[in-house]
Amino acid sequence: MNPDETFDDLLARLDDAFDHDLGPVPTQLTAAACDAFAWRLIDTELAELLFDSASDELVGVRGKSTERRSFRYGANGAVVRVHLTPTTLIVMIEPPLSVVCRVVTGAGSVEERTDDVGELVVDAPELPVRIEVDLPNGKVVTPWIIG
Repeated sequence: MNPDETFDDLLARLDDAFDHDLGPVPTQLTAAACDAFAWRLIDTELAELLFDSASDELVGVRGKSTERRSFRYGANGAVVRVHLTPTTLIVMIEPPLSVVCRVVTGAGSVEERTDDVGELVVDAPELPVRIEVDLPNGKVVTPWIIG
């Protein structure tokens, strides 16, 4: 920046710099950027969905369904159970472990620790939501729960 240049002059020059039409981003560059972005969670294992109460039929259960949505995920030799109600989110780790869990939403994340029996209860977050669990043998993340 020239010492005689005013802040308004600098803003005008910046505006001119972005006033030109830019060509499309090359396909190879987009692919490389996506690959690089994927590496940010390279040490995290995506948990496999084992059960979803919205799509799996419950055998031997009578009566109408409740407002609770239940999920079961498996990864790294552990099971992460998630129960979502209109007011609470319950996370249960099997085998029972006291571990750090992060409840991640589009607005941010909340980090809590499960109790000695592997349970965590928090207020129901806005959807979409996913759970990140720091297990002794590696970090596990659930897929996004969108509804």
